[in-house]
Amino acid sequence: MPPHPSLLSILTLLSAAHATLRDPYSCTASTTPLGRPASLATCPEAVDEDAAFDAGTWAPWTARPYCVEPAAAAAPGPLFCVYTYAPFRGGGGRALSVVTTPALAAGAVDALDDAVVPPVFRSRLTGDEEPAYAVEDVAGRGKGLVARRRIRRWEVLLVDYPALLAHVDVFSAVDDESREDLLEQAVQQLSEPQQDEVLALARSKGGEPIEDILRTNIFGVELGLEIPHLGLYPVASRLNHHCKPNIFWRYSAHTLAVEVIAMRDIEEGEEIAQSYVPLGLPYEDRKKSLENWGFACNCPLCSSSKSKRAASDERRERLLDIYHDLNDGASGKANLTDAAIGDIVDEMESLINEENLEVRRLVYYGVVARAYMSVGDLVAAKKYVELCEDLWVRFAGDDQDYLAGMQQLRHELSEREKKATIDSD
Repeated sequence: MPPHPSLLSILTLLSAAHATLRDPYSCTASTTPLGRPASLATCPEAVDEDAAFDAGTWAPWTARPYCVEPAAAAAPGPLFCVYTYAPFRGGGGRALSVVTTPALAAGAVDALDDAVVPPVFRSRLTGDEEPAYAVEDVAGRGKGLVARRRIRRWEVLLVDYPALLAHVDVFSAVDDESREDLLEQAVQQLSEPQQDEVLALARSKGGEPIEDILRTNIFGVELGLEIPHLGLYPVASRLNHHCKPNIFWRYSAHTLAVEVIAMRDIEEGEEIAQSYVPLGLPYEDRKKSLENWGFACNCPLCSSSKSKRAASDERRERLLDIYHDLNDGASGKANLTDAAIGDIVDEMESLINEENLEVRRLVYYGVVARAYMSVGDLVAAKKYVELCEDLWVRFAGDDQDYLAGMQQLRHELSEREKKATIDSD
């Protein structure tokens, strides 16, 4: 399957400049979590292969780092090394291999500790909790995740942790032979069951097997100060594509976890699927995007009649027009009345429901709130600020970047309310 885009963002992965930045969660003696393993008791310095040899230790990593230089043709930059840590996330023979720079590896050490896992998810580390899904053969779609029971909307049905993380610059700054060595070393230092699990994942591009598996099954994640990495999550990588998905996922840089959440109720026996492309695209745009990854979508929407696809496209294009209309009203470029905004919102909600584009409400509710502010209907504006905030918390979890955006929206509403109070006196 192709790389998984987060449903929370339309941002694409950008190849970052070679980084020597430290992680904002870098450990310090005063902030070490309680229950931290002895091997993680102090904050390590950045360590590469030579430094590990000279010092005689590479703690907290359980294997000596293996490093390569950037290709001669690449811009000057740091080494790229393989770091492996075991046991990872509850043990059971699991390990984590990270292909990144020495500075980013040092900054990520706190994320290795099981103490950072929220208590509500710790039972999943031991395998005591019965999973809500099973990996099964799905007709015409290879392996996929299928619901074993009814899954309720907003339920976190899967929390998966990576077997492998790789800095995106490894694929542009390191020559082919060295990159192959790095990736092979990273997989070889995993447990044998993990190696089998990784090597059983789908391939689509051809060429070196491990790189093909990684490129076919990646999640776009970040380490450090938003430095893009490719994450290989053995179970979550089994999620197939659907143009009307029933789940979304979010990533925590603090725990390295990918959480998969139901966007609506999912019935027993139903396939659990996400969208590989941004939600809301018309048929031809979806088709073109998915062809880049070597397959044509056969979901019910894409395999429906030409007239039904055209009707769907019309609804999706109208949603885009609605967004621009509301945004123009919010910015003062268009003169919308309170009643006109209400009619537009009713149409918007109907179209979102017809197209199963729940996640689009994240974008629309904010602009609806601002449109109501522009006409002075602060009661309606407050309603949509609260609806927007509720959705952001549900979709983004504890991600402070998204919550900061909500603080700005609330600030705008607060300023409008203050002004209205002053004007009424």
